[in-house]
Amino acid sequence: MFDPVITSHDALLGLLRSGHGQGARRALVADRVAVLDALDGCVVRDPRAVPATESRSLYYARLYTDLDAGLDGLARHLLCDDDWTDEDADRTALPLAVLGTLARLGRADAITLLRDYVKEGRDWPEALDRLAAVGDDAALDGMLAVVLERGEVDDLHDCVKRSTGMRPWRTWAAEDERVRAIVEQVDLDWWRWELTRSVKQPANPVAPAQTVDQVLAEAADGPRQSLACGRRLGAVAGPEHRGAILAAAWAGPDGARAAALRYLGEQGDGALLDLAEGALAPDAPSVVRLAAAHAIGGLRSPVAVRRARGWVGRGDLLGEVAVRILAGAGEHADGPVLVDALRSRVADASFAGRPIADQAGHFRLCDLVAGIGRLALVDALDLVRGVYNDADSAGLRASAVHTLARIEPSFAAGTAVEALWDCQADTRLIAARHVDARRPEAATRLRRLAGDPAEHDEVRTVARARLSEM
Repeated sequence: MFDPVITSHDALLGLLRSGHGQGARRALVADRVAVLDALDGCVVRDPRAVPATESRSLYYARLYTDLDAGLDGLARHLLCDDDWTDEDADRTALPLAVLGTLARLGRADAITLLRDYVKEGRDWPEALDRLAAVGDDAALDGMLAVVLERGEVDDLHDCVKRSTGMRPWRTWAAEDERVRAIVEQVDLDWWRWELTRSVKQPANPVAPAQTVDQVLAEAADGPRQSLACGRRLGAVAGPEHRGAILAAAWAGPDGARAAALRYLGEQGDGALLDLAEGALAPDAPSVVRLAAAHAIGGLRSPVAVRRARGWVGRGDLLGEVAVRILAGAGEHADGPVLVDALRSRVADASFAGRPIADQAGHFRLCDLVAGIGRLALVDALDLVRGVYNDADSAGLRASAVHTLARIEPSFAAGTAVEALWDCQADTRLIAARHVDARRPEAATRLRRLAGDPAEHDEVRTVARARLSEM
C-alpha cells in the first residue's frame, strides 16, 4: 500500500514539475493549499526543457480533476495584460492544453475559460482548436461571430488548415460565405498536394540539383549547416562518391568534415573507426567532435564493439563514445563497464546537488540505461532506481522504467503501480503491461486508464486487457 508520508514541499514540487507518478500520488494526500499553489505554478510556468518531447497536459488535468481544483489561477494567467506584452511563445501552450484536456474530461468551467480566451486572448486560434477537440457542439455555440470579428482572412486560413478533421469549419461554411471560401481553398490546396504525391516519378529521374562536391562546399562555407548537409549527402551520394566523402572526413574544412562524418554515420560505415581518434581528439574543432561523437557512437557492428572495448577507460570523449557503442551492442561481459559509467554519472549529479540530466557529456544517458536493460544487468538495480526517482526528464524516466521492468524483482508490485500515474504515455504503457493487477490500487488505476477518453489508445487497450484477466 502507498506510504502517505509526505516529503518536503520542495521535493513534492520537484516531482510534480517532472511529471513523476509519485508526485501525482503524493499530491492527493498532501496539504491541499500547498498542492494547488504548486499545481498552478507548474502549468503557468511550463517546467519542460523541451516541450515537444514531453507530455504534461493529461497529467496536470487529472490532478485538477482529482483535487477538484478551481481554475482561477489559470484564468489570471491567461486573461491579463501580460498576455499581449509577453512574447514568450510557450506562455500559453501548456495552460491551453490542460484546459483542453479538462474540457474533454467534462469540466464545464474549462470550456467557459477557453471560450473567454477565444474572445480576449492573443493566442485565440489555439484555444479554438482546443474547443473544437471537445466534440460538443455546445462548446462552440456562438463562436463563429467571435472568430469572424477577430480573424483576418490569413488568420482564418491558417486556423482552418491546421484544424483536426476541419471541425468546426465545415459546419460554419454552411452559415458564412467568407468561411466557405476559405474551406474550399484549403480543400483545393490539400487536393493539389495529394495529386502531386500520387504522380509517379520518371523511371530515369534527372540528376539531382546538387552534387556531392556542391554539398560539401556549402558545408565548408557554413559549418552550422553541417547536419543538414550531411542529410543532403544521403540524397545525392552513391557508392562511387565514397572516396571523396572519406577524404573530406579525414582532412576537409571543418564544416565539410562534419557533414561527411554525419553521412558516414548514417551509412554505418566502418571507416569511421579509423577516423575516431583524430576526429574526437581534444584539439579537433567542436563541430567535428560533435559530428564524430554522434556518428561513431551510433555504430553497432561486431568490429565497432571490439574497437570500443579498447577505448574504454580513456577518460576522454573517445571513452564516452565507446560506452555508447557498448550500451547499444555490447555483450554481457561488457556489463561492468556500463554499470561503472552509470555509477559515475549518478555520482556526478548527486555531488552537484542537481537532478539527473538526460543529456550528459556527448551521449544521452537514456542510451546507457537502455543498454543496461537490454543486458538485464541486475547489479545496476539501485542505480537505475535512482535515475527513475531523480530524472529531470520524462523521457529518461521512461527508459529507466523499461529497464526496471527487466531487472527489478518487485517491479510489478511496486514501481509499476506508481508508474501508472506518470505523465508519459510510454511509462504508463509499460507499467500497465507489467503491474500486478490484483493489487487494489493497481486495479483501480487500470479502470481509470481504461475508461478515460483522454488517455492514449494503446494504454487504454492494454489496461482493458489486464482487467479482463482478473
